[in-house]
Amino acid sequence: MKRTALLVSFVCMMSAAWSQGQPSVNDSSFRAVYKAAALHPGYSSRNGIVYDSVIRRWDKNIVIYVIGGAGKEKRAILGKLKNTISLLSPSLSKISISFTDEMRSANYLIDLDYKGRSHWYITWDALGNIYKGNIYLNPRQIFNADQQASLVSHYFYQTLGYFVFNRKDRDELLKGDPSIASNIFVWRHDINDLDLRILKLHYSDDIKPGMAEKDVDQYFDKHTN
Repeated sequence: MKRTALLVSFVCMMSAAWSQGQPSVNDSSFRAVYKAAALHPGYSSRNGIVYDSVIRRWDKNIVIYVIGGAGKEKRAILGKLKNTISLLSPSLSKISISFTDEMRSANYLIDLDYKGRSHWYITWDALGNIYKGNIYLNPRQIFNADQQASLVSHYFYQTLGYFVFNRKDRDELLKGDPSIASNIFVWRHDINDLDLRILKLHYSDDIKPGMAEKDVDQYFDKHTN
């Protein structure tokens, strides 16, 4: 079960409305943001299998192996990624993230010298548990080391779930708040409180792999303040 994600950002939602005082974690605004990010729309695979929109997340520790890259560019990428991981880790419940020098012991591959289009993908089981992750970076497409570092960190965040906005959900969220329209595709940003809130809920005991939209709605209905 593999799928290449579009280069989109679902976490740059900071606007005047948020800065006036963050809403309660389970209010209607956060519900919409979380569902759009975490519930990837159903789709048909190349084999004609239709997958529903369900929660997917890791159920085991993530062990990263990095290939390719050199010099200051590689140091910048890994430095940014490690800083990102340190910010994300407290929101991941029992999941730990580490690096290894042995490919055979890794379940997450980062290729910093990929020849094709930069992308990420994840592999999951029938229950929605992610057990493998991959990031492929083509440094010839993105020459700036800072941008390379930001893109890898952004991709890594997305692979912690099947985090992606589809166009329909994006358009719905933009209604009534055009101030965020120019930021919706921006992937160069630091981890913010909204990122962490999405991730913390996603890895909480109340959210389970395989949950459908109706199950997520039931959770929010039960916990609405």
